Amino acid sequence: MKLEELLERLIWQENELYNLHKLGETFAAFEKPKLVETFQLMAEEELRHRKTLEGMLSGGILEKTAVIDYLESLSLEPMLGDERAEPKSLEELILEALVREKHAYELYTRLAGILDGSLKHIFKMMAGEELKHAYRLRIIYEAL
Repeated sequence: MKLEELLERLIWQENELYNLHKLGETFAAFEKPKLVETFQLMAEEELRHRKTLEGMLSGGILEKTAVIDYLESLSLEPMLGDERAEPKSLEELILEALVREKHAYELYTRLAGILDGSLKHIFKMMAGEELKHAYRLRIIYEAL
């Protein structure tokens, strides 16, 4: 896998998470109105992640980093293999989002482990936000 492909796939994944959280807003509006704000917050954070990754792609920021040396050995395919989700209920949506948030957390944690400086901090921050999303989703799921 090439660096550009990795970033494009990450951008796609973030967009999928954004779409799931926006759909979560819709489901929540009808089923659990008190959850709308939670889904809005998570969607905003996924949008910010996507824009950050798009900036990395267009700016070539990762081109001369250690990531290039480790791309093949990172075993990222399981985390990047998620297909488009089509949940039919809030419960299905939450379960799908939980898996994707876990994948994003693991991936960003791995990337933070090889990078240094500000890139390490960016991926650590994004991993932390994905972990918070998973935690929120789990609490919501258990309350259903």
